[in-house]
Amino acid sequence: MNTKILEYIIGIAQEHSISRAADKFYLTQPVLTRHLKKVEEKYGTPLFTRQKDGMMLTEAGRIYINSAKNILHLESELDADLQAMLEAEKSSIHLYADYYYAKMLSEHVIPLYQTKYPEVHIRLSQAWPEEIQISLSSGETGIGILVFRGKRFSGLEYVTLHSDSLVLLKPDTAEHLDTVFVQPEGTIMRNTEERFMEQNGITFRTILEAPSFRTGLEGVKTGQGCAFMPRDMAEQAGFSSLEDVPASSFQVCVVYPKNMVFRPASRALLQSIISLIHDRQ
Repeated sequence: MNTKILEYIIGIAQEHSISRAADKFYLTQPVLTRHLKKVEEKYGTPLFTRQKDGMMLTEAGRIYINSAKNILHLESELDADLQAMLEAEKSSIHLYADYYYAKMLSEHVIPLYQTKYPEVHIRLSQAWPEEIQISLSSGETGIGILVFRGKRFSGLEYVTLHSDSLVLLKPDTAEHLDTVFVQPEGTIMRNTEERFMEQNGITFRTILEAPSFRTGLEGVKTGQGCAFMPRDMAEQAGFSSLEDVPASSFQVCVVYPKNMVFRPASRALLQSIISLIHDRQ
């Protein structure tokens, strides 16, 4: 609906004159007369009658004017609500990270970023990769960083920063070789770990769910058990005796909605994340 036409008809009712309303909207009288005629033809009834006091509303005209005012009021409220939302987006960025990267971001990215952009509020949500992708593909606006393997969501843009694979890491002591740290049930990594154990006939007496790969790494360092983790992490920690997990390759990705509009503040945050990951690999 062309709301400008609504304003024109309201203007005629207020001025009781097509010529005065035309002057008000910087239109010629014939142009405004044509707009009115089209509306009356659409509804099949006149909206005005010509009387000695000027253009007066018919009953249909009064109904039209009341409805037009309601529509314009709703449009004004809509504009105000959308503007408020856009202003909020300018000062707030939603950042999603899986448990592996959330601590890294909170310690190394967000503090430095907010020294440059103190007016921007960062909302950091910790979630598993599948949850991040579902949130971002269902209408949420934000930037996600995750350890990813599997099917990509069609509405999301993926920027691959690093590729790696899983290894099985064992402690130096043989005391707890019957214990293993794994990722939480239902995650892609957990499925990969279970498939590896099943295919190779490996069984552990105790299986411990770890909230992150780093927890498993600490468990191996302290001799509490074995752990599945990324090869790069194990090598950076000084371990060299590693058992590869076949078909376990994955990518570290930054992900965001394809229709996301990057303002300077959000683009700067994206670049900070990308730089951190590249520096850490």
